[in-house]
Amino acid sequence: MAYDTHRNGNSREPYRNPSSGRSPGGQARQPSGRRYSPPNRSRPPEEVDRYHYVDRDIYSSSKRGAGGTPPGGKPPKKKKSRLKVAILVTLSILLVLVLAAVGFVYLMFSRLNRPEIDIHQYSTASDPEVASMPDVMNILLIGVDKNDDGTNGRSDSMMLVSLNSKQKTMKMVSFLRDTYVDIPTVGMEKLNVAYMTGGASLTMQTLRNNFLVSVDRYVEIDFENFASIIDAMGGIEVEINQAEADYLNEVRGENLSAGTNHMRGALALYYSRMRYLDSDFARTSRQRQVIGCMMDKIQQMGPVEAVSFIWNCMPYITTNLSNGELTALATQALDITNYETGTLYIPYKDMYENDRNEAGDVLVPDLEANQDKLQEFLYPEETASPQS
Repeated sequence: MAYDTHRNGNSREPYRNPSSGRSPGGQARQPSGRRYSPPNRSRPPEEVDRYHYVDRDIYSSSKRGAGGTPPGGKPPKKKKSRLKVAILVTLSILLVLVLAAVGFVYLMFSRLNRPEIDIHQYSTASDPEVASMPDVMNILLIGVDKNDDGTNGRSDSMMLVSLNSKQKTMKMVSFLRDTYVDIPTVGMEKLNVAYMTGGASLTMQTLRNNFLVSVDRYVEIDFENFASIIDAMGGIEVEINQAEADYLNEVRGENLSAGTNHMRGALALYYSRMRYLDSDFARTSRQRQVIGCMMDKIQQMGPVEAVSFIWNCMPYITTNLSNGELTALATQALDITNYETGTLYIPYKDMYENDRNEAGDVLVPDLEANQDKLQEFLYPEETASPQS
């Protein structure tokens, strides 16, 4: 008789073929109280004996465990890979946007007029030292009348804009055009002759020599374009007194009154240039006032409107400011519009004499007194370093 030692451990129970119903000796198998049923491999999940069921995958010879994780290994990096891709895509998009913005800014700058000039063309070894500060940028604004043939006329307006990034101040200094000074290669003449003779380069050198002010950057606008710029911003709001209103009403046929008036380009230009009403000192004060009104108007613009305005104005401007300097000024524009402002004119009151000579009616300045006044104004409570 055969014995099954596999299914019953060490017991020696006779082996019976469950399919035949007979014992190996040929005798019929006696029925018992327990019937054999073959395992149902396709048993529905709900019929699985949860206490004795064993997942056969644990006996698998596969090198990966349940869930696809290698035994003793790290989980798959699908999520991390997706995160890296998302970060790279985001950075790529940001890079494209930055490059596009930079490209647009440089395209805008390319619309400026930038003639090649040598700012030290008229300097000599005997030139005096001038004061400067690392946190102060001085830019000379020059308003000019071009001759009919396009050549340089005399500069009608010279205003130094001094930006102090440390003290958060913007100072505006008007140099009166009839100031009698020594112009390199020319001699004693009115200050506005410097531009007619040697352009912006000679004008800046003349200011450096006579008033010991550090200036080697300039922005130049002819007056016809100045009016166009004001029109491009939709005009400006200007406060005037009764005498100015009466004068403009009489000579231009306007209908103005004392107080705040809206001015378009041509009227604002005329207002800033008129001198027969009072004096050249009052005239330069009106010029500084108009520049301030323009700053106020720009400050009220939204980003899109401001960019459109600047884009349209670029061809009207001539400058030697570099792209880097212009970019720095652009990034600080909102801060600059909120800087504390101050104004001054040179020669200052009681620091000059009226005279008439071969150059015409001139203002003869006390150079030393005006130099001290100017440096005190530009660099208050600061120790300015000399610059040759």
